[in-house]
Amino acid sequence: MLVVIGLLLVIVGIQLRRGKWYGIVAGNTFKDKPIEVQKKGAIGASSIAFLVGGFLIIVYILMFFGIQTRFLIIPVVVIVIVYSMFAIYKYLKHFIKYGK
Repeated sequence: MLVVIGLLLVIVGIQLRRGKWYGIVAGNTFKDKPIEVQKKGAIGASSIAFLVGGFLIIVYILMFFGIQTRFLIIPVVVIVIVYSMFAIYKYLKHFIKYGK
C-alpha cells in the first residue's frame, strides 16, 4: 500500500509541475483564480507531493529489506526543518517586496 500511495503522489507531483492539474490545487475546481496564482500553488503542492511520495517509497524499501526504520526520523526532521526555513524565507521575501 505504501508503494501505491507513494507512486500516486509522485504522479500527482509530475502532473502539477507540467501544469495539467492546476484545478485540484486549493479547491480551485472551477478555474476562477488567475493562472499565476494557480502556478504558485501547484509548484508548492508538487514539491510536497514529491517529498511525501519519495518518503513513502523509501520507507517501503527499508521495510522490505528489514532495515530498522526508527533511525529514519532524523533525516525526515532535518528535511522538514530545511523545507520550513525555505518556505519562511520565500514568504518573508514576498512580504518585504510586495507588502502582502
